[in-house]
Amino acid sequence: MNQIRKVLRDLVDPLLHVDFYQNILTKILIAAIYIVLAVVIIAVARRLVEKFFKANAKKKNHYKIKRSETLSTLVQNVISYIVWFIVITTILSHFGVKVSAILAGAGVVGLAVGFGAQTIVKDLLTGFFIIFEGQFDVSDYVKINASGVTIAEGTVRAIGLRSTRIQSDTGEIYTVPNGVISEIVNYSATNVASLVCIPVAPNEDYDKIEEKLVKFLPTIADKHEEFVRAPELLGLDSVESNEMVIKLLAHVKPGMHFPGERQLRKEVKRFLDEEGIQTPLPTLVKFDPEEEE
Repeated sequence: MNQIRKVLRDLVDPLLHVDFYQNILTKILIAAIYIVLAVVIIAVARRLVEKFFKANAKKKNHYKIKRSETLSTLVQNVISYIVWFIVITTILSHFGVKVSAILAGAGVVGLAVGFGAQTIVKDLLTGFFIIFEGQFDVSDYVKINASGVTIAEGTVRAIGLRSTRIQSDTGEIYTVPNGVISEIVNYSATNVASLVCIPVAPNEDYDKIEEKLVKFLPTIADKHEEFVRAPELLGLDSVESNEMVIKLLAHVKPGMHFPGERQLRKEVKRFLDEEGIQTPLPTLVKFDPEEEE
């Protein structure tokens, strides 16, 4: 019974002294000051990072600017994590918590978890290299392959260290773990050359069509901003029983491969109609059993 009384007295006695409350208030005040300092430091650091990348972006082209925006967001997040980690550990040490013991325990736990989280580590490392190597940026049009199979194709909406979000042309959002990405086709990194095949009727005179197309194609680049220069006529690609295929090469701006292809087909189709050049028609063969006999 005396031991219980002693324990209760040891617990209650500090609450009866003013020094106890002064000590608590001092620690809370110090914690609040650290938090305010953290908020200020992060805000100032964010502004400095934004100004740094904006200043560099003025000297770069449009596609380097997108990479600068991606890196700016990443650096700001890293700074926030570091500052808050330092502030939290400092506050805990002021309240008498042994941070070194916590970190040591976290290290052991992290090592144990690491064996079961190799996929996450792989995602993070791959995401790190994707961002810093500039393999693709937000708003780029890409095709993502895994082991030779296309798993996503569309416009990049977000790049994270663990995963990447890609929006398809029909609106679906694909969230792709970075670790599974083995091959990236970036259609927005440089100017693109797209192949366009135009079928025409096999009874048309190809030499005359080629002569007319050579004069017509240079006019397309002047009318449409998708093209960086005039489309090229590559020649007659194939001849079948019901059609012959003319192959064209469209030189378009980054990310404009599909719009450029569509615009080129539209212009060439209009040109063929104006010139009276026929496109392939279905061939209908009438079968008469009596003739076979």
